[in-house]
Amino acid sequence: VTRSLLGNSLDVVAEVQKAQTQFRNLADITFSAPTVEKLKLQLHFMNFTTGKKVKLTLDVSCLNRGVYPSEVVPSQFAALAVPVKHSDDPLLGEIRDAVKSLRAGYMRIIRLCGCISQVVQA
Repeated sequence: VTRSLLGNSLDVVAEVQKAQTQFRNLADITFSAPTVEKLKLQLHFMNFTTGKKVKLTLDVSCLNRGVYPSEVVPSQFAALAVPVKHSDDPLLGEIRDAVKSLRAGYMRIIRLCGCISQVVQA
């Protein structure tokens, strides 16, 4: 279990580092542990031309058990535009649709980043 815990955790860290170099609009990545059992990954995307911003939170607590987050979906996400729009922003609908189209499996986070990056840049 310790081996898979460390291995999968390192895989996720390497994956988000690769995503940050691959997707220029992935502006910030943050891991946080609000409780002992919870592990969250926040991804912040920004369209530097239009000012659109998207912040997603992924629950990657399964890493605490040595399990790769192969089916992870955003547990929270928000879109901020300039000027700020209401919460039913069409951008959020596009993000939901993009996430639904992803298959489960390895490298899920980088594939998720690719989908979100495309939506934010559109």
